[in-house]
Amino acid sequence: MVQTKNYAQVLPKIGVERRGLLSDIELKTLSESKNLSDFVAQLRGSAYQEQISKLTVPFSPRKLEHAFNENLINTYIMLIKSLPKNLKPYFEMYLERFQIEHMKILVKMALAKFPHEEKTSKLYLTVEDYFHNRAAIEEAAKTSTLSSIVQAFKKTDYYTSLSIGLKKYEETGSTVYFNILLDRQYFDKLYSIYEKLPENEQTYAKFYAGMNVDGFVLFTILRGKALGYDPDWLKVALPDNCINIPERTFATLLYAIDYDTALKIVGTTEYKTHFLLTGTPEETISAAEKAFKNAMTQHAKSRALLDVFNIGAPLSFITLKESNVHSLTVLALNIDTITKTKLN
Repeated sequence: MVQTKNYAQVLPKIGVERRGLLSDIELKTLSESKNLSDFVAQLRGSAYQEQISKLTVPFSPRKLEHAFNENLINTYIMLIKSLPKNLKPYFEMYLERFQIEHMKILVKMALAKFPHEEKTSKLYLTVEDYFHNRAAIEEAAKTSTLSSIVQAFKKTDYYTSLSIGLKKYEETGSTVYFNILLDRQYFDKLYSIYEKLPENEQTYAKFYAGMNVDGFVLFTILRGKALGYDPDWLKVALPDNCINIPERTFATLLYAIDYDTALKIVGTTEYKTHFLLTGTPEETISAAEKAFKNAMTQHAKSRALLDVFNIGAPLSFITLKESNVHSLTVLALNIDTITKTKLN
């Protein structure tokens, strides 16, 4: 009874939002759009109406991606506000992914001397408003120095990672450590919050948490091995824990002598079916990333009616919503590319 009561507020909202997801048939129809104007016209009346109605012509894949992501962010926030209190931190991690990207973007664009307007056009201020961080992000967008950007985030959880990234930049001239340290902190935090979920909820969240945390670990190690990075460098980039990869396997992967050896070890894990030799290491890893996304989408579809009064219900829905947004973003890019090719 308690579990039923906990989900009484969010389940009706998920039901309404689920009906707004575009079907495979609808996506196929959209893929046949003559141009982006036609694409946008067909989306009027859809769940994305509010965001696309604010776009100005000429339309572009970038503008549309931003609109789709704004819709996704609003969906996250709607869910978070309706979820049981003990589940909210886990779903706030979906919003934090955008915060991480904001920091990476601002570092990159500061060095490239992008104007303030162009910086802010790439940010999702709805996320920063949710975390009461708009003042910091706007301050960071105005500055053109990395030290000022880091200082702007002094009151956030990521200040230490940013400070170390700045120190490494001053030593090496490379901004790569900003990305590495921010990603590591994010996945460490995701693991920690997953571990704090009630045991009965962990059961339903384990698949999704494993695909996210373990996927990041496997992709990072394989890319690192392909580039010849040593274990000490990789240690800096990797979270401390995995969900479904045993500690001994993790250590063996970390100290594998090369990419081929690491890939064979990956073949002993439960994720082996997602890693198929398709050419170069990067092609194999990229194909695996797509396989992970597809596996999550298929799992979400299969659990849509089975998981009800547990965390699986919002996780299933949000995974399908993300898949919808990803499909729309890819379609916009493809349609724009085809249109420009025909014109040339």
